[in-house]
Amino acid sequence: DTVLQGAGARVAAAVALAEVEAENRTLRALLGLAARLRQGFVVADLLPGRSFEADFTLGLSAGAEAGLAPFQPVVTARGLVGMVDRVDARRSEVITWAHPDFGASAMSADGAAFGIVKPHLAAGARRFLLELRGVRYRSRLDTGTVVVTSGLGSTFPRGIVIGTVVGELATPEQWSRTYLLRPAVLPDGVGPVVVITPAADSARVAAAWRIE
Repeated sequence: DTVLQGAGARVAAAVALAEVEAENRTLRALLGLAARLRQGFVVADLLPGRSFEADFTLGLSAGAEAGLAPFQPVVTARGLVGMVDRVDARRSEVITWAHPDFGASAMSADGAAFGIVKPHLAAGARRFLLELRGVRYRSRLDTGTVVVTSGLGSTFPRGIVIGTVVGELATPEQWSRTYLLRPAVLPDGVGPVVVITPAADSARVAAAWRIE
């Protein structure tokens, strides 16, 4: 019993240490993102549970008093999480990229191909993929191509990483292509987040995510 108790204590300590190290990595990455943005953002924590009982949403610990408003992008150091949807004085609701209402104008990181990113409404694990739709037919994207926000429209500034190409999706369309994307931020990997406000510098936002 003594040996088993000692082994259990060592395992518990190792697990706790790994969790602390993972949290520290997340915080360091977030601090790096904040340093690159410099201005025009609000850092917020996720609230337990779903704030308005809706699927594919997150609650945030900041609201209108901190400068948050609907349609502001929500990101991590890895990329796009979603956008602010509803705001109270001290909390907000975010729809993630998996929400059926989500959509973002996007492009390949080299600017050679443009399209619209929407959630992949499939069953099982494939539900947590994305689609890049409406890519012109002559624009072929290789597996692993990084896709970022294009800056077109009024919600998402240019340069936020959305995901990487997994492959082409067969569709009835004859004049355009649709690609499956693996999201940059997965549901189990969301910690503290950054909300980008209108005061952010667009050039700094475009350069904030380091694309290899």
